[in-house]
Amino acid sequence: MSSVRRWSSTSAVLLALGVTSSAIAPLVLSVPAFAANFSDTRSHWARPFIETLAERQIIAGFPDSTFKPDAPVTRAQFAAIVKNAFSNGPVRAARGFGDVPGSYWAAAAIGKAYETGFMSGYPDSTFKPEQQIPKVQVLVALSSGLNFTPTRTADTTLAAFRDSSTIPDYAKSGVAAAAERNVVVNYPNVSFLNPNETATRADVAAYIYQTLVNQGKLPPIATTEGANNYIARMNGSAPTTGSNPTTGSNPTPTTPQTALNPRYLVPQGTSVNIRYLGSQKIVVTPGETINNLTLRVTDDVKNAQGQVVIPKDSDIVGQLIPVSSNGQILGTQFIAQRVTIGSQPYASFSARSQVVSGQPVTQNTNPGTLKDAATSAATSAVLATILGQKIDLGTILAGATGGQTAAPSQQTPNLIVIDPSVDLRLTVSNDFYANP
Repeated sequence: MSSVRRWSSTSAVLLALGVTSSAIAPLVLSVPAFAANFSDTRSHWARPFIETLAERQIIAGFPDSTFKPDAPVTRAQFAAIVKNAFSNGPVRAARGFGDVPGSYWAAAAIGKAYETGFMSGYPDSTFKPEQQIPKVQVLVALSSGLNFTPTRTADTTLAAFRDSSTIPDYAKSGVAAAAERNVVVNYPNVSFLNPNETATRADVAAYIYQTLVNQGKLPPIATTEGANNYIARMNGSAPTTGSNPTTGSNPTPTTPQTALNPRYLVPQGTSVNIRYLGSQKIVVTPGETINNLTLRVTDDVKNAQGQVVIPKDSDIVGQLIPVSSNGQILGTQFIAQRVTIGSQPYASFSARSQVVSGQPVTQNTNPGTLKDAATSAATSAVLATILGQKIDLGTILAGATGGQTAAPSQQTPNLIVIDPSVDLRLTVSNDFYANP
């Protein structure tokens, strides 16, 4: 039987929406969401992975024709993906978990993920289904369930990643085995695994796709696709991009050797001060994602010798994404995806802000404080509902992908007001080298 299995519409919609409560399941059971032409993935780095898996009904989108590629994945959601992507037989006896009742939407998927060896529970007999799953656990699960083992010492393989020291000891063998099979896909910098970050829906789609390629169940994505730049193909001592094992094309190093001059290094942990040109403030709903948001560097970023590497007025493009824990939205965070220095864009640049809860907008908010604020069209509508009037807004943010559903007790969610110059100060996530 093929490992690329077809879903029932019920399973697909439940997974797509991340249903966590049987109380809301009836609202979505009748809404299929298999369209692969998602409105929010057309320019996304993971589009070829997502669209192909959606066409095979291994993953699914939302009823509003979105996929929400940057939303986090929970352990329960990952178990459901595994159940529908692979048809492995059981390798151990079934068992129950204290926090997964039989009525739980993903109970069957969790049970199968355990029986087939992909996932395990915790020592206290819980599974923690609503816990967001980090990238390292996804890779270990795939190696465990598919019996991947490294062909050389794990440390030798993992040395290819410049943040290999952050990989937990328990995960080294599994991650190395996955890396050797070209399962690892690292966005935005192929040399950085960021193993302890929460896996997004895009990350998981890319891992699953590459796993199925390794099994011969799917063809490699076309070499012309930009997503090829993020597949960590092991070649010697460093991950490379642009090679296709089926065509024998020559790999191209991710970072040119001329870019590794320490004079042009911005080290991991460097702070970058920025501002938003469109407005003094940005207003978003707690669960909203804003794509292609451009921020401008306000102060020269210098190296250890005081030389300017990223000059003032350089543009940084990225996303505002919601951050949540145990189903509760904590705030929003800016994730930088590239920086442009002069006319040269660098996709190897990675930085992020702290999580911002901002100043919530309520009915007691003075509308004057929001004058010239940048919002999405959806947020503007919510503002009008909260304040009972329209205010003089500035920029309408492009690339908004919509928010998550408000909690049942909320008729209208509080909005978040962000002052970019204060709230979105960035921290560089990994060593960045500019060209001389």
